[in-house]
Amino acid sequence: MIRQMIQSIKLFLNRNGKFYGLSISQLGFVPGNKGLYKLALLHKSASRVNAQGVVLNYERLEFLGDAILGAIVAELVYKFFPNQDEGFLTRVRSKVVSRESLNDLAIHIGLNKAVVAKSDISRNKHIYGDVFEAFIGAMYLDQGFVRTKCFIEKFIFPNFFNIKDLVAVDTNYKSQLIEWGQKTKADVQLVTEEGRGRRTRFFCTITVNGEEKGKGVGSSKKEAEQHAAKAVIDALRQESDGNVEI
Repeated sequence: MIRQMIQSIKLFLNRNGKFYGLSISQLGFVPGNKGLYKLALLHKSASRVNAQGVVLNYERLEFLGDAILGAIVAELVYKFFPNQDEGFLTRVRSKVVSRESLNDLAIHIGLNKAVVAKSDISRNKHIYGDVFEAFIGAMYLDQGFVRTKCFIEKFIFPNFFNIKDLVAVDTNYKSQLIEWGQKTKADVQLVTEEGRGRRTRFFCTITVNGEEKGKGVGSSKKEAEQHAAKAVIDALRQESDGNVEI
């Protein structure tokens, strides 16, 4: 109770303050351990090493934030659609936590401008989505699960996601293609490889019943697979004059 009172007083005193593009009133809390949030914004190209020899950057927090965000979104979607099956819930959750959605979200709230890096990351926009996940990981460690969930539920969802639009437009091409393969008994295989060179690139090739149907390139494995899956879906629809239901 005392802690809540102190937090309420701090919130009132800092109601016009800003924290990485978000007002204190939007956050719903006053950040405690700001070092965690600074770490969440530290790109691996600017990594530090502590006294114990541990490399410090946002990647560990990203790992944690990915799990926390996925769990929170899963619960929210589960409650929002009480009559839908597992496949539907999985697709909606995937849309919310997709790299594209998180990238746009991170840029909108200004996290992209706060990232500390010693290399050019402007072309690797998926990094901003990674940073948002790290930000959620930092928030979880600093504020706990309940407040992190409240932040996602009361601020992120109402301001950045329209559930009806998410349901109406299915952009998870990989998921669509795999479900189509299961439904039609088609053998869908994805092979994804990381390219060589200074700039990280991933290449995905998809075959259907042993025949190559599409390729995709991206700055992340997920992006390459989505591009390849979309190419395959477009090809299948073109071959069937639009009669393939995917």
